[in-house]
Amino acid sequence: MNDYSIPLTDNFLNNWQSTLANIKHSYATTTDNLSDEILVMVSQTQLNDALQQYVVKNVGLLLDLKVELLDDYLRLYCTANFLGMHFSIASNFRLTQIRADKFTQIVVFEQLSDTEILDLHTKSWWKKPAIKSVINMYRRFLNKDPLPFLLSLSPKLKGKPFIEYKGNFIYLEIGRWLTAEIQPNKFLPKERLKDYFKKVQINHAYVQKEKLLLKAQPIFSEIFSLGDPNADIITEKDNPNKDTTSE
Repeated sequence: MNDYSIPLTDNFLNNWQSTLANIKHSYATTTDNLSDEILVMVSQTQLNDALQQYVVKNVGLLLDLKVELLDDYLRLYCTANFLGMHFSIASNFRLTQIRADKFTQIVVFEQLSDTEILDLHTKSWWKKPAIKSVINMYRRFLNKDPLPFLLSLSPKLKGKPFIEYKGNFIYLEIGRWLTAEIQPNKFLPKERLKDYFKKVQINHAYVQKEKLLLKAQPIFSEIFSLGDPNADIITEKDNPNKDTTSE
């Protein structure tokens, strides 16, 4: 599969830029259709680039974080330094909910498989077999995987735990990672990615092989910045004979 690694935000805007172009000159006749959702495709590479920029760079214990998108589920790979250990792990998840608007940015995953330890290094030789024994005991007696519990013990990000969990479900408040400024381009000025959700909200998503399909709803009142509908269309600022010497 050829992937030219277009930045996530560029790809997102490109997918519905044509929609805006088609209606921006006929806003009054399209208001009944402004609540329609559109599908936006994000590639696996674009998603991993976003994870690197907005998560790995903001969470000190993480060295790498990437996903493999499969049919209806994803495989998450993580490399980190944690509790004196350097390790790489992987686990399978199903995306059960995603909501991103100007008020809330949250993603919910259901863990489908036990965490697989791909690599593990410790300062003392005996810690590696001891850690594996503790993990096996945790699974045997509590009948669940220890990954959510261990992640909840990680250093807090902006005063809150890295994740919250209930049973096999993991809750990520991604808004805490979306404060970094994104690079300006011809579609999007320099601003925080979190602020961008004032103009478009994500209602749901579907995982397919090597791609993520987002159900997005543009907020046209914010995009067009119509302001007060009762305000004068032509004001003193439009007077060509206005005296500007006093300004």
